[in-house]
Amino acid sequence: MILKDLLIGTKVREPKSSLVFLVADHNHTACEGTSLITDCAVKYASFDAIEPDNPDEGIKESGNNYYPISNIQQWLNSNEVDWYSPSYEFDTPPLPENIDQGRQDFYEVPFYSTESKFTGDFSYKKDPGFLTWFSREFVDSIYESKVPCYGKPVPGEVHYGPPPPFELKAKAFLLSAPEIGFEKAKTCDEGFRFRLFNDARMHIVAPTPAAIGKPEGYVYDDCSFWYWLRTPMPGSTTAAMVYNSGHRFGDFIGTPVGGLPVRLTSGIRPALNIDSGIEVSEETDANGIHTLLLGGK
Repeated sequence: MILKDLLIGTKVREPKSSLVFLVADHNHTACEGTSLITDCAVKYASFDAIEPDNPDEGIKESGNNYYPISNIQQWLNSNEVDWYSPSYEFDTPPLPENIDQGRQDFYEVPFYSTESKFTGDFSYKKDPGFLTWFSREFVDSIYESKVPCYGKPVPGEVHYGPPPPFELKAKAFLLSAPEIGFEKAKTCDEGFRFRLFNDARMHIVAPTPAAIGKPEGYVYDDCSFWYWLRTPMPGSTTAAMVYNSGHRFGDFIGTPVGGLPVRLTSGIRPALNIDSGIEVSEETDANGIHTLLLGGK
């Protein structure tokens, strides 16, 4: 059995990291191979960091909402332990002093439990790049995809409608608003809905224990968690979109809302496109998960 034989929504595990992915689509529009999206939020992180030298007052204090030059984009695509280098002249790394790590109001059951608020150092300049988590065979099987991103307007240029998208070349990427099914929330053409999200339940995720600094075996039983999208908020030069993932928060249940990139408010749920011919185990484990047979059985 190979990866392309699996149905949409099937769970597969990468052996080295033990990370579980969902089959999101096969031969998705403008994509190669099979699209995989993590079953959980794999990290709790800011989107970007403050940029004290940036002449734009909003970005200076709030971080940059332009995904192609964000800290999180660089971290997701690094196979190095020391992954950070400036993306452009005003860029700064996600060190503790550069991000807002204020105490967050995310709760488990019972709701409003003080003990369940997430605290600690969630800066990630010190953390190895995302691709270091996986085996070499897995990383080599990931396609470098053309990821359509919101195109920043160029001063002096006139566009009838939003500017054309910027095509970022990347192995791992955050989802966009249209890719999870919120076409009306997009600011330009940032891809198409993955078939996985024809089922609205697939929007909802929990964090892995490691993502929120909990011991292995910890169960996050609130069944919902926020995660960043690569789409900027329409009309905003500072806010990036956050998907609410069904969490109980005012009237914003299940819709994208805005978050300042510098703030520690949301999780990271990456996607990637991989060779459909990878072998997978015929049998599943006790949790119904197939294993990717990288490098043979």
